[in-house]
Amino acid sequence: MRPDAYRSRPAPDVDDVLRIAALASPVVRNLEITNCYSLLGAAFAARAGEGANWCTYATWASRQAGRTIRGEDLLEHLERRLGAGRGLLHPIATLWRRLLRRGLFQHQSRIGRLTAALHTPFDAFELASDAVARVNLKVFEEIGLEFARYLNEPQDTAAESSQLQSFLDGLRPGEPPEGQRYLRQAFARYEHVRLERDPKTRAELAVLANLEVGLHEQTRLQPEIREALDAAYATQEDLGRRGLEALFPSAVRWWSVVRRPAAAVVGVVAAGAQRSASRLAREVITESFMVLSLPGRVLALGTHLTDAYPEALDEPADVELIELLARFEPVEPAPDDCGARDWSDFRQRMHYIVHLFCAFHRREDLSRPPFTPEQVAGVVPEGEL
Repeated sequence: MRPDAYRSRPAPDVDDVLRIAALASPVVRNLEITNCYSLLGAAFAARAGEGANWCTYATWASRQAGRTIRGEDLLEHLERRLGAGRGLLHPIATLWRRLLRRGLFQHQSRIGRLTAALHTPFDAFELASDAVARVNLKVFEEIGLEFARYLNEPQDTAAESSQLQSFLDGLRPGEPPEGQRYLRQAFARYEHVRLERDPKTRAELAVLANLEVGLHEQTRLQPEIREALDAAYATQEDLGRRGLEALFPSAVRWWSVVRRPAAAVVGVVAAGAQRSASRLAREVITESFMVLSLPGRVLALGTHLTDAYPEALDEPADVELIELLARFEPVEPAPDDCGARDWSDFRQRMHYIVHLFCAFHRREDLSRPPFTPEQVAGVVPEGEL
């Protein structure tokens, strides 16, 4: 489907967002969230004009999150490690994909409930899948809802219209994570973008608004991101507790006292498998968080983004944009390396996002739909997993 045809579709409304957020299956919900972001982004572009908006980036971030939610990361990681020998994985890969499609890590499916009951060192992948699914939902049911609400408000010819003020009054004052001050500022700027005619001013306002939404989002997500990245470490200790409970059910009451010696005892039984699986889990989970697949490009988030900024953003004039950039950009003559070595570090994460939002603001291919119409039609209805 061409981007211009996609833009002609009506924007999802609040009821659409609420319906998707209420879906129990995290796999189906992620697919619908990703598609909904794309529709919201297309509707926003039709209203505000060229240039990426926050939903543009959210579309591809949600699509990437789906790989972790569905448990595809492990297989892809092993294929990359094996290189030319990855053909040896073919029978296992076929079985693994079949199990994933049947809901291997999804508690709503029969096989998912069985997986949850059979605790192994690979529980880290299940924990990461669950954490990423909660991140995906948490962002969508707040920010996706506000974009749907904004896009379904009547348009006016003044940026200070009563309709806009009514919309902004629905956002909570105060700082994140509970307050929505940055969202209030962002949507007010989006409305100015819609009415502004100067290309440089439009680009600066749009990027500033995108970054303010991103700043709110990343502040809200800090606990879940850290939880997902720490899943492998949590699993390694938890296995000791579970093994002890299986052998001596009454010992759960004494876990705080015997935790270390018990973990050591259980570790003797399965030390090699536990260490290897936990190490593999950390590698896969970290790598899945440190990659973003865009149309025609895969970004390594731990590597500096060398793409040049578009001319309109090369030397910003907007004072508030300059101030926000200065919060995360190094002061010259310090080298500017935006690669996020630790994605759980808020400042590193925001530094990369600043570069991404500025450098990719005019990338037209980001507005492409993330799925073909056939893929959208092929989403498995909830209840059939």
